[in-house]
Amino acid sequence: MMINKVCQYLIDNNITISSIESLTGGLFASTITEVPGISKVFQGGLVTYTNDIKENVLGVKKSTLETYGAVSKECVREMLLQGYNVFVTDIVVALSGNAGPSASEGKPVGLVYIGYMINGELHIHEHNFTGTREEIRKQCIFTVFANLYELFLGKIEK
Repeated sequence: MMINKVCQYLIDNNITISSIESLTGGLFASTITEVPGISKVFQGGLVTYTNDIKENVLGVKKSTLETYGAVSKECVREMLLQGYNVFVTDIVVALSGNAGPSASEGKPVGLVYIGYMINGELHIHEHNFTGTREEIRKQCIFTVFANLYELFLGKIEK
């Protein structure tokens, strides 16, 4: 229900959105495209699962990946900026993290960075989710829509 409300708000207000995903592997794009009419505002998404693709296709700096790793606010910041260059949408959502089953790059399972570029303004949040790999990935998507709901509809519906 929350997802539908957020999507309808985006459609009704012609607010365009795109995504750059890593650990979620396209789950955000899959979820949002289940909503009828979303093609009016969802421009598309990229799955940049490996560092090689983040660097060579998206344009994340090699130095960022070597210094901070893919699971970092610095990487998500670059994902957002490069995603905006690709899609030029009102909102770009970027997700990178470790869904498990084991630590990677010295980063614990459940550490996730979710970023938003909204009308040129960057917002990046660190999360520590728990659960199975699939549960962590689903928590990411729920969190994105919960944040967008609060941003656009939280004040309206209270």
